[in-house]
Amino acid sequence: YRDAIAFAVLILILLFKPAGLLGKPQVEKV
Repeated sequence: YRDAIAFAVLILILLFKPAGLLGKPQVEKV
């Protein structure tokens, strides 16, 4: 389950703080 939890946390980070990872004010959604 550790992989699933890590993946879920990663998704939450992407949703709440996308600029924190990419370093850009805007995120392009494909």
